Amino acid sequence: MSVKSFNFRARARTIEHLGKGQIADCPTAVSELWKNAYDAYARDVALFTVDADYPCGALIDNGCGMSPEQIIDNWLIVGTESKSKKKALSEKDRFGISIRQTQGEKGIGRLSAAFLANVTFLVTKKLNGSFTSLLVDWRLFENPYLSFEDISIPFLEFDTINEITIAFDLLKEELIKNVEFEDKGSIKQRAWDRFSDDELEESNSRDIVTTQDQILYFCRHSVLDERAITPWKEILNKVSEKDGGQHGTALFLLDLRRDLTLLTNQENLGTQNHEFIATQRDLVDTLRAFTNPYVEKDQNFSYEIFTIKKNNSSKPILTEQEVFGLSEFSSLEHIVIGEFDEKGWFKGNVKAFGQDKGEISIAPNISINPKSGIGSFKFQLGSFEFNQNISSLDKNQIDVLDEQGDKYGGLLIFRDNLRVLPYGRLDNDFFEIEARRTKHAGTYYFSNRRTFGYIGITHQNNKELKDKSGREGFIRNSAAIQLKILVSDLLIALANRYFGSKSEQRQELLLEKQNKELRKDAQTQARKASQKSFKDALKSQTPKLDDSLSIAKDLKDSIENVDKLSADELQKVDQQVSKLEVIRTEIKTPTKPPKLGIHEEKYREYRDKYNEFSAYVIQLKTVVNKMESELNKLAPQQTAKKLFDKNQAILNSKLNKYLSVIEAKIDVLHSTWKKDISEDRSSYYSQAISIVESVEDSSHLENALNNLDIIYLQLVEAYTFKYDAILKTLEKISDGINLDSAFSIAEEERSDIEEKMRTINAVAQLGISVEILSHELEEIDSLVTRGLNSLPSDVKEHPGFKLAYDSHKALTSQIRFLSPLKISGYQARQTITGKNIEAHIEQFYRDRFERQRINFEVTEAFRSLKISDLPSRIYPVFINLINNAMYWVALVEDRKIKIDLIDDLVVIANSGPKVDEDDVQRLFDLFYTKRANGRGVGLYLCRENLAVAHHKIWYAEQHNDDPFIFEEGANFIIKFNGLEK
Repeated sequence: MSVKSFNFRARARTIEHLGKGQIADCPTAVSELWKNAYDAYARDVALFTVDADYPCGALIDNGCGMSPEQIIDNWLIVGTESKSKKKALSEKDRFGISIRQTQGEKGIGRLSAAFLANVTFLVTKKLNGSFTSLLVDWRLFENPYLSFEDISIPFLEFDTINEITIAFDLLKEELIKNVEFEDKGSIKQRAWDRFSDDELEESNSRDIVTTQDQILYFCRHSVLDERAITPWKEILNKVSEKDGGQHGTALFLLDLRRDLTLLTNQENLGTQNHEFIATQRDLVDTLRAFTNPYVEKDQNFSYEIFTIKKNNSSKPILTEQEVFGLSEFSSLEHIVIGEFDEKGWFKGNVKAFGQDKGEISIAPNISINPKSGIGSFKFQLGSFEFNQNISSLDKNQIDVLDEQGDKYGGLLIFRDNLRVLPYGRLDNDFFEIEARRTKHAGTYYFSNRRTFGYIGITHQNNKELKDKSGREGFIRNSAAIQLKILVSDLLIALANRYFGSKSEQRQELLLEKQNKELRKDAQTQARKASQKSFKDALKSQTPKLDDSLSIAKDLKDSIENVDKLSADELQKVDQQVSKLEVIRTEIKTPTKPPKLGIHEEKYREYRDKYNEFSAYVIQLKTVVNKMESELNKLAPQQTAKKLFDKNQAILNSKLNKYLSVIEAKIDVLHSTWKKDISEDRSSYYSQAISIVESVEDSSHLENALNNLDIIYLQLVEAYTFKYDAILKTLEKISDGINLDSAFSIAEEERSDIEEKMRTINAVAQLGISVEILSHELEEIDSLVTRGLNSLPSDVKEHPGFKLAYDSHKALTSQIRFLSPLKISGYQARQTITGKNIEAHIEQFYRDRFERQRINFEVTEAFRSLKISDLPSRIYPVFINLINNAMYWVALVEDRKIKIDLIDDLVVIANSGPKVDEDDVQRLFDLFYTKRANGRGVGLYLCRENLAVAHHKIWYAEQHNDDPFIFEEGANFIIKFNGLEK
């Protein structure tokens, strides 16, 4: 008996298994090749495709490149030792870049190129070296009847990048010799014949193009598009300036496989092609955040994916800026940052609902040997609330984060700050976050698309976390299991303590939300009740007001037409006036809500009629009192006593009526509250008794007790809110507080605040628009002026040119007149006279005065005034006021605008309609206007600009003893600081 020895022998198809067979998908293949570029100390790496007659692509970098010897010893040998030893490159190959931890492990990452395209044209260059190239058609390795020795890889060196296409053609001539043979009976020819027969037999179709024919077609017809070379030239030139020469590697991808073909020809697929959408989404989702975006960016490494279209335009697919980074992470309301030590203890800091919770320490639920376990690793996690009512963020922030979650969400894993696949992808749930969430979304709070963050491992600390050969995750060993358990347990613990439905803070916020909603409901009900009361009062009181006003008018006319009344007649008149007085107190103008809406006209009509009615009643009482005194046959004291008794009786009657109504209301309220308390007493029993009855043994007890407490707390909060509110209301009433007036004022202030917030947003938008328009107008003005001036002299003599030129100058002149006060730079004050202001107004509006038949007048007193100020502040004020006046006087026949100086006050008046008394208070508010298509900006700017120099402007009102020019028109008053005459 003798022992024999045999050796393993490898067929060429081994490359097929190690390449396409070991890589999970296209994005993973790209990631592997990018890692190779990172290991080569590239500053830039990119994947792009080119849409052409022969679509192609390239994966390019400006790393250290390879020499001919390195290509032969490393690239063409599978499973090399260079990366397994994890040695850093020499200093000259690092170009001053800090040492990077080598990412490749098995020496087969370069075979990933076979997953992207059938043919790889490799071109590489070391600093101060020549260009080296080789051409590989990976389909050669699909033939199971060939050995490694049967396949030749053509290899060529050349001097300049401009020789790439020549090198490509020469390499094709050599490559074709692998499938085209002069000796038809050679061993290689027979191997290809057998493989082709197998393919034909398997397909059951004679129309199939065999692999041999595909390779032949490629070698005879393919071309390398010049556009595929240009991006590589650009990044080579970029490092050439820094390092004194070009260096890098390009993998030109020819005869693209399906995934890259879809990206290249996307215009032909249509925007709704589901395969294209899925391919691009997977590519972007996998390669986004290739480097860790949650740490300070490595300025010496960038990546991108793009496609070059047939029209030579470039369309970006992914850039390194498209990440959820540190600044975005810091805006989250839930944040956990810390580290697991070698024993599995987590120590870090927590922020929940925007509040810092300080340092925490959480023990592991498993035992870990610090010497042989997973090792220490970093952990960073952030999230946000969807429920705006308990979130510390506003709705816009939540909407933005929700959108970002769809794109960037997920718990990523980085090894030495380079991403480990497939963790964080949409289809990966390694930590079972979504699986747990399906059981109970409240308890298991976190969701992949609502979670941002990473786990940071290193080669040095976490040696046992090893990738599977296909890069589809970690090998399932004890370290990977420990990682999964530690992180999963931490997520559950964090949810229970701080974020989930069991956390105390969430329960407090939910109770606060419940109270807030109850308060909001109460406010809404009160607002609706106030609105309804207002509308009902207008509707029910208007007919009574009309009738009473008519009676008052008739009564006044009848008294005025009679010289003298008898005692009986006077008594009847007195009784009628007393009735009208009672009615007057009953139909007072209802308190108006902050927003009148469609009822504004009716309200103002009612208010004016009521004021008129009140004036008639007061006049009638005065007349009756006068007649009473003239006709009086009693002693003066008796007459006064008679009126006293009458008024006292009326007041007593009114008070008795109020008392009766109040007592009736109290009885109704007492009955209602008694009924509510009776129902509330039975509420806890009806909700909780079933829980008590369901307890069968001690295993159900804890859950039952918790549920009983939950119902109890909810009812306590509800009862406290409900009945405390009643008690506080009664206390306020007993303290003599007018709740109706208080609520009305509070509601009005709330409405004003909301309006001001909208105004602030509108101002911001207006400011941006003005800034943009101002810049654009300046540019356009200079272009138009330059264009007009460049026209020939004979054209300039044409009347049409003169009209266009003058119109353009008039437009720009008016725009300059209205230019705002400049914020920066010193502007000298000038002496401005009333005559200067008049001239400015005339220059600006003379034509409009004539067209609109407006009589514009300025007095000598105004012309003689002097003030020291900026023309850019004073002139626009008058331009604004006159512009407003021209609008309103157009509504009347007699159109007058006049400016005068009365008692050192400038009065600008017009004969248009008066400003309604309810509008006077808000007349100078921003965006408040009654003009059709008005913006409500002019008067606001007038007041603000004048206030800067301590001038004042207001609307004239008779009760303030203000000077008037037109009593039935609108009069504005300006008080200038430092006015001289």
